[in-house]
Amino acid sequence: MNKKAVNILIWQWGKKGAGPKIAVELSKALRKNFKLNIFLSLSDRAEIITYIHNFKVDILFKTYSTVGGFILSWLKAPLLILNLYFNLKKNKIKLAICTMPGPLDLMMIAALKLLKIPSVVIIHDAFPHPGDGYLCQHFLQKLLIRKSDLVVTFTKYVYNQLIDNKIVACSKLIEVWHPPLTYCYHTKSLKPNKDIIHLLNFGRLLPYKGFDILYEALDLINTNKSFFLRIVGQGPKSKILTLLNKRKNVKVENRWVQEDEIASIIEWADAIILPYQEASQSGVLAIALAFGKPVLITKVGGLVEQCGHKDLVFLCDPSPQDIARKIEKMLDLPFPLHREKLNSNQEWEKMAGYLIQQIIEKLKLNI
Repeated sequence: MNKKAVNILIWQWGKKGAGPKIAVELSKALRKNFKLNIFLSLSDRAEIITYIHNFKVDILFKTYSTVGGFILSWLKAPLLILNLYFNLKKNKIKLAICTMPGPLDLMMIAALKLLKIPSVVIIHDAFPHPGDGYLCQHFLQKLLIRKSDLVVTFTKYVYNQLIDNKIVACSKLIEVWHPPLTYCYHTKSLKPNKDIIHLLNFGRLLPYKGFDILYEALDLINTNKSFFLRIVGQGPKSKILTLLNKRKNVKVENRWVQEDEIASIIEWADAIILPYQEASQSGVLAIALAFGKPVLITKVGGLVEQCGHKDLVFLCDPSPQDIARKIEKMLDLPFPLHREKLNSNQEWEKMAGYLIQQIIEKLKLNI
């Protein structure tokens, strides 16, 4: 081990979804830098721990599964902060990066402040989406931003929101980009009918994802091509999802998708349909691009900057008419397409290198 290497902590204490995944990907990318020793902290309940191999999680943080558990965690805050303090000190951490805010992160910030270790937080959304988040989560995020030394965004859209709403000073902000997310196969998803074009909508089933305009768009599509739309993800039951599921060529699977099933679901699709009504950026879009899938995406939030330079991306207005027209164009593609997938590791290493350089310059660190 290089004696001059600097110890950096990456932490994210979510149990499921993109948060822990991004922490792992960033850790892997930064470990390619011989001047950095990377320590990873995940929740002891993180689903991804079951699926990552030959990868060390240095600090398992005990999290909660109920509201009562959340309250108990805060009642035990002094003890938890003290434990984090000794872990940070023992591992000689010089910088800490949170890859996605969570309800308990202020405990880590408190421990970091006691040791005068600079902290950086990646903010994915300046404001909650309709139906998104938990009680007080946005308030806790604003506190986390205020107490962190630097804030990172994946899009200029969120960057500008934070500045325009006076949430963060420009001097504390770093803008990077969202690298593609790839997943390993554990199970294969077979296409029952190869003569039908398979369309997929994947992700959390929340109101801002545009299911109402998608429902209207399906009635406006004029094509002689046969297609089947699969909507997969977890969310509250709603009238529009029920109506979509009643259509002959649509199936709604309202369920949580395990980490080891994501690759097979994405590979099942010939194309991805994401008719968002608002968005900061999209993890699902990052996955689709990594798998080389054609994508329909609406021109809202930071989505255009996330994918505007990629081929086989169909940008459209968030209206039933434009979505229908772009789906018609997608259906005319020469399926099945055989495209080379993006090198996710290279993209993450490129972004991670830029991020660390920006952090060093902003904080004037001696790394």
